[in-house]
Amino acid sequence: MRRSGGFASLVLLAACAVGSKASSNTLRLALINDPILNPVLSPDIGSVLVNKVIFPGLVRPDDQLRPSPDLATSWTVSSDGKVYTFALRRGVRWHDGVPFTSRDVQYTFEQIRDPKAGGFLWSDYTAIDRVETPDSFTVRFVLKSPFAAFLTLLGYNTGIIPEHAFHGKPIADNTGFNRTTPIGTGPFRVVSAVPGSSLTLEANPDYYGPRPKLAGIVFKLVPDANAQIAALRAGELDLITLEPASLPGVRDVPGLTIRQTTVPQHYFVGFNQRRPLFKPALVRRALDLAVNRKAIVDGVLKGAADLPVGTIPVALGEWFADSLPRAATDTAEALELLRQAGWNRDAGGALRNARGEPFRFTIRVDKGNPSREQSALALQQDWKSIGMDVSIETVEFAALVRDDLQPGKFDAILIWWTTPPDPDQYSYYVTDQINNNVAYSNRAVDSLLEIGRGETDPVRRRAIYHAFQAVEREDPPVLVLYYPREIQAMSDRLGGFPQLGIRDALRHAELFSLSSR
Repeated sequence: MRRSGGFASLVLLAACAVGSKASSNTLRLALINDPILNPVLSPDIGSVLVNKVIFPGLVRPDDQLRPSPDLATSWTVSSDGKVYTFALRRGVRWHDGVPFTSRDVQYTFEQIRDPKAGGFLWSDYTAIDRVETPDSFTVRFVLKSPFAAFLTLLGYNTGIIPEHAFHGKPIADNTGFNRTTPIGTGPFRVVSAVPGSSLTLEANPDYYGPRPKLAGIVFKLVPDANAQIAALRAGELDLITLEPASLPGVRDVPGLTIRQTTVPQHYFVGFNQRRPLFKPALVRRALDLAVNRKAIVDGVLKGAADLPVGTIPVALGEWFADSLPRAATDTAEALELLRQAGWNRDAGGALRNARGEPFRFTIRVDKGNPSREQSALALQQDWKSIGMDVSIETVEFAALVRDDLQPGKFDAILIWWTTPPDPDQYSYYVTDQINNNVAYSNRAVDSLLEIGRGETDPVRRRAIYHAFQAVEREDPPVLVLYYPREIQAMSDRLGGFPQLGIRDALRHAELFSLSSR
């Protein structure tokens, strides 16, 4: 039976009791925003982290990020690559005791594939023609065409939700489920949700996999990076991801372990191409050339990042076009491209168009993260040095995503994508796709990414994505700043945490343990 908000004060006391018996086997993690407890509706990082431990998918990534069984025990693929048949795990129950069946999988994908449902995954699954349920423990996906990234995506953010919890009503309207009382099948279930403060989970005694080693997990809302470090040092958090500039604050703290891992991320500045200012590729190339990324990587990130080629990160190995040159700074070329686009410097050095209007815009960045705030300041100075009038606005992360990124209400935005461990970026950079928040549109890119997701031969597929990265150099969808390495600072009591980024590691939360001191 699930307990709800009446235990809020008790939960908060337990979450904050450093070294107490009640919390000695409870893992404490930080979030930067209040989560939406529904994997179909939640694209933000806070929601994704929590939903990883509440809502398993059909498959999960193993320690090499390869798809491995989870709610599905096995699968077969037809010779033409268009039919995937999954055998579901028997005896699985939802957190409220209702049996899990194939109908829940079918229902989940009905919601995912319906853009009106309010979700953010539908463009990942446009290749699906239909989902069939031959019996309660078999699910068959019939695709319109082969889709090379299908299994990888199933194990990424696609948790399964229970049909019976929504009673035929729109999933976005079930505020109780989505904010405080979700029902999953995962190793941990929600005990209490206190908006703006914490989310407390307990081990699920009926979990179908290995019995969780932790008694519970507390996710504490700590948006500010410096506050996270202070909480880690005080023993109020057990694991955080660090910005490189924060390393000196934890490097010599007794009882902490620091490690780095590569992750499929690209940090970028997105220029809103709904704005006439940013529509010309010449202008976006000029903005790109004006930036001294090496100074940002060396100075702000202390070397804990790689210089980029395009939006496919170096962590993806063979898919990364290593033969293409890394991004470089060339202010003279930047000014020449701007001249060709109709922007010239006046006597005072300011860039103006033929109507005398200044090259003016605002870059938005989330508040409380020193690396991103300092990167924004460096960008501002680089662009000002060639005559642009650039201002910075800091916004709470949740508001940045909800009010700026998703509705496309920004000039420029400094943010990042953590993508699946596959080169398919269809939903991010193809015209009119759900995650294409910058409104980028390039016919060649549309074609390459469409062909690439359907190509199953690895040699031909690699050539397609290398060609995509070459096109990005001439018409950049975003200004890729760098490929970061995830720096994890954790209590040395924490065991069973795989050598993965935190997002993928949380799919294995039942294996985590906390030793006694």
